[in-house]
Order: sequence, then C-alpha cells, then structure tokens
Amino acid sequence: METLVGAVVLAWLALVLLAFAMAGMLRQLRDLQAGVASAAGVPATAGGAAHSALGVGTIPDNPQTPLSVRPRDDAACALVLLVDDNCPVCAEVAPYFDDLANKSSAAVDFVVLARTPVAKFAGLTGARFVADSIACHLLDPGWRPAIVVLDRAGAMVTREPAGSKKVLDAVVTDAEALAEAAATAPTQNS
Repeated sequence: METLVGAVVLAWLALVLLAFAMAGMLRQLRDLQAGVASAAGVPATAGGAAHSALGVGTIPDNPQTPLSVRPRDDAACALVLLVDDNCPVCAEVAPYFDDLANKSSAAVDFVVLARTPVAKFAGLTGARFVADSIACHLLDPGWRPAIVVLDRAGAMVTREPAGSKKVLDAVVTDAEALAEAAATAPTQNS
C-alpha cells in the first residue's frame, strides 16, 4: 500500500512540474511573439498578438511603413495581391487581377507585391508590380496568393486568400465601395 501511495504522489508531482514547465514555455512564446511584432513595427495587444480585438491587423502610419504598399495620392485604398514565383495559383490569378485593375475606378490602387522581382508578373498593365521584401514581411499572412485591402492611412481593412476569381471579384467590389464611401464622406471642415 505504501508503494502505491508513493507512486501516486510522485505522479502528481510530475504533473505539477509539467504544468509549470508548460506555463513557462507559453510565456516565452508570448514574449517571442511580442518581440517579432515590435521588430516588424506592428503594435502588440495585451494578449501579445499583433492585431486588434477584431482580428484585423494594422500597419502603423510611421516612416517605417513602406511607401510601396500605400495607395497613390488619388486613390482611397490599395488592393495588394501578394504573389510568389513558385506559386502556380498566383500565376493564374495575377492576370485576372490585372484585368480588374484595368476595368476599375481610379480611386482604387492595384498592387501586385512579391519579395523579389518576378519576370512573369512584369508585364502587368493595370496593376503596378512591386518587389519589396519589407512590405511582404509586414503583410505576409503565411500563404500565397493573398489579397490585402489597405485604407489611405495604411490600416489593413481585410486580408484573405485570393485563390479564385470569385474571391478577387468580391474583394474588388468591397474596395470600390470603400473608395466610393471615402469620396462621398463629408469633410471635417465643411
């Protein structure tokens, strides 16, 4: 009987030590996430995540934010398609994205963004191609292709996978509505 009690006590002691070890690892992980977020210039929330309570990330409006992903001066928002040279889906959706750029209003800026120059995306006529590794790092959701909508201030309005024409159509429609709302909104001084 004494051996059984000793084994149970040792098992519980091992469980308590494992719980403390797991808590320590989680704290280190949160500290690491906060460090990565601050190095990227993205503010971390109280929980350590680099996004707001709504789950929408933002790119702070500061000198570190790459100008390459910002909307042009005459645009209310920017649609940024993140692509990769080794992504076959990117090669399919980029030409369609370019066609949408040619048909869209001037209030929306269309940008195709890659980490490095990619020859197959150089012939775009409606969307501008940008090779910017810093901007890719800031906007990177971890998958390709991805589409990101940025408002004039650089705030990320939405970010989602862009693997189909249907998704691109929906995001472009939403961005055009955002641009139209920004154009018709009353100004502060009037």
